Amino acid sequence: MERQFEYGGYAVVARAVPSADGGFTATVVIADTFGEAPRPSFEEEAGVAQTQEAAIALAEAAAMRAIDAGQVN
Repeated sequence: MERQFEYGGYAVVARAVPSADGGFTATVVIADTFGEAPRPSFEEEAGVAQTQEAAIALAEAAAMRAIDAGQVN
């Protein structure tokens, strides 16, 4: 499951990836929305959750924190 959105001038993809223990790993990929060929400028695992929806929420929150903190190039 994944959700795509724009935040602070960046394109964000929040994903819930099934993990071996039955939960879901929250991953986030952030790319600059300006320019011709968007390439990820930030990528990380944001945690583990029991449901897809919770993993997406973790990834979304991590993306917003990273952008607001200036961690994205």
